[in-house]
Amino acid sequence: MRALTLLLSATVLSATAFPTVAEQVRIDRDAMGVPHVFGETSAAVLYGAGYAEGQDRLADMEMSRRRALGRTAELLGPSAVASDIISRDRMLPPAELLRMYRALAPEYRRMMQAYVDGVNRAIDEIAADPARKTPYEFTQWGAKPERWSLLDYLQMVAAFPRDREGNELQNLAFLNAMVARYGEAKGRAILDDLVPPSDPDSPTAIPAGEDLAPARPMPKATYLTLDADKPGAPTAPPSTSTQDHSRCLVIGPQRSASGKVLMLESTADGPEIHLYGGGFDSSGFTGPAWGVPIMGRGPHHGWLVTSGMSDSTDYFAEKLDPKNPYRYWFDGRWRPMERWQETIHVKGAAPVVHEVAETIHGRIISWDKAHGVAYSARYAQRGHELDNWVGVVEMQRARSLQEFEAKGIAALSTDFGVCYGDEQGNIGFWETGLQPKRAPEADPRLPTPGTGQFEWQGFLPLAERPHMLNPKQGYIHAWNSKPTTWSREGDEGRFGATFRTWLGNRLGAASHGTTLLDMADYNRQIWNAYGARDRNQTSPDFFASSLRAAAQAAHDPEVTQAVALMTSWNGLYEDRDGDGAYDNPGLTLFRAWLQIAPDMIFSRDIGDWWKTIDEKRYLKYQTSFLLRALQGPAAGRPLSFDYFDGRPREAVIADTIRRTIEETRKRFPGKPMDAWRTPIFWKYFTDQPDEPGRPSLPDDDERGTTTWAKLGIGPKIVPLNGGEEWTGLMELGSAAPVLYSVTEAGGQDQFIDPAGHGTPHLTDQVMMHVDGRFKAIEMDPAAVAHDRVSSVTLTYRH
Repeated sequence: MRALTLLLSATVLSATAFPTVAEQVRIDRDAMGVPHVFGETSAAVLYGAGYAEGQDRLADMEMSRRRALGRTAELLGPSAVASDIISRDRMLPPAELLRMYRALAPEYRRMMQAYVDGVNRAIDEIAADPARKTPYEFTQWGAKPERWSLLDYLQMVAAFPRDREGNELQNLAFLNAMVARYGEAKGRAILDDLVPPSDPDSPTAIPAGEDLAPARPMPKATYLTLDADKPGAPTAPPSTSTQDHSRCLVIGPQRSASGKVLMLESTADGPEIHLYGGGFDSSGFTGPAWGVPIMGRGPHHGWLVTSGMSDSTDYFAEKLDPKNPYRYWFDGRWRPMERWQETIHVKGAAPVVHEVAETIHGRIISWDKAHGVAYSARYAQRGHELDNWVGVVEMQRARSLQEFEAKGIAALSTDFGVCYGDEQGNIGFWETGLQPKRAPEADPRLPTPGTGQFEWQGFLPLAERPHMLNPKQGYIHAWNSKPTTWSREGDEGRFGATFRTWLGNRLGAASHGTTLLDMADYNRQIWNAYGARDRNQTSPDFFASSLRAAAQAAHDPEVTQAVALMTSWNGLYEDRDGDGAYDNPGLTLFRAWLQIAPDMIFSRDIGDWWKTIDEKRYLKYQTSFLLRALQGPAAGRPLSFDYFDGRPREAVIADTIRRTIEETRKRFPGKPMDAWRTPIFWKYFTDQPDEPGRPSLPDDDERGTTTWAKLGIGPKIVPLNGGEEWTGLMELGSAAPVLYSVTEAGGQDQFIDPAGHGTPHLTDQVMMHVDGRFKAIEMDPAAVAHDRVSSVTLTYRH
């Protein structure tokens, strides 16, 4: 059946044709290698984009393509099989992709095909001169660049960006463990403590009273079960690491020195591009094989995109037929799952046959056959994945705020947090995407019974999704934030009072007469707070009153000194005197205390769940959970369980400080407490062991490797400034538009030839990023032509 579907798909694609024409496309490159693509039509511009990105990032694009198709094991061997299985479980059938593709307007279809044609032109040039033009990574993989099909590109667009994965099975395992230990009532109370449906102290991207959508009541959380006994200990599905670190800070005209909107964005690494023509006049950051800027600016407006945190994925618990585990109960009868096999070819090993199963809700992502249950994942965007591409295209082509919302925001199916600004002085924020209306009884923290009684009841219309325009506070700060006070959390989103937006919100609230240089310094400070690298970090002043009360009650000079040092630290990782150690010893003590205190307070009662509950989540809650415990009744949502076991809070806190002193002293033998200064952390671009005296950040899940560092043609380590990879700055006004940006992971052109020689732009931004310096990407065509270092004109025949 699936072979027939693939044959049908190929036939449909080959029959898709447009009149044959020849168009000129010019690609100018500036001094930093950024391509500026000029064409008369949108298709011509996308052809040039595909060609330029194929030249710069073909190895990255190839890996992205194979991740989307579940084919990385063909290059990487057995270690990649698990990730390929995840991709096969989530891949869309070709027929479904083609249905979405055929529903697009003809211009969008032409643009997509043109991008693929541009990539293939770059690949054809490699095939004509493989000894010089084959990217080094392909020689290491033992593979040749393969031409792309339109279906390949559609799968990549559908796979990125992906809705957030659910965490219901981790939550259920925790609940079951607590119920087994304490009984139903107390077990549920502990779940509500550690995984609250909503923490009222969580900061929100949209301030209270500013949401233009009607507030929705917080439904009462109900633990729904199947007809049979509760599932035992479900196995959490495998997952890939999701780095949701996009951040935006928008300063409105009343707070800026020029009276114009200022915008700041930081996110993951990716190529940059400037498109001009066919309705495009935009520059910004894009992803591997995306083609158009995902975030950036036009001549009159800017748009910044973060991963949203409205829960748009649910796991459904499917009740299995005791006689046949491939049948499930839905709407009063047993139904067969749709099943097929996927063969994963593995470099250096035998092929792996993987069985995929699907119910009416979605693909099975975990089995618990012993308890007669399987878990399927339902994604709100399913069937609308290509709409995201359309939305991104129209956000940058919009000529007004109204067009931006009606053509761009309205098209997005995935959950994003989108920040906006324009030269008229408007600023705005939207939590986008298809957001399900759940059954009133459903608790989205836990799997929903899939028997038919608790189905989704449609999606929120655009007007009812969280959004705001021109907030009274005069700024917007979002960092994968909780959107509104009425938004639920506890499945994927994990926030609390200490959430990492603390510094950006303080800077925004204090901003006055702000300039672009001030924005660059705001970015430096936010980087130095390490919220992008360690989601348990926060400012000590959240805990200051509890720590000082404990010190006062303890009558212990060492405790008093430790508290004074911790509360004197401003939360920034700074080495202003350049001696290789962070300036304030309070940093050392506070970092240690944030791990020791929750272990001492919570482990007796709930084991290590206080931290393991968030192992698969990018955003961590343990610091806010600790704060709620220390605040007691003063917390916005007080804990219902006594984790202090009847002891006075101040006494327990004092004990945690003493343990912190005891453990930290071992690292600094013979030194007084005020000399306990932590050596600065370093960013490693390879997987080599840490060098003595130059440690990497412990448990840094952002650590990765680069080919250029392994080959020794770029730095292997640099001082860690705590920031994300790509950062962009802009001021929206009447002057010629410019985007200021920098990327940590190297430069624009990541090509390395088969002999291991890189381009001049391979690592030309690494130290710029370390120092917080930015380059300028001109957008005015005359300025681009004046400053260009190279230019090529292509003919696109189609």
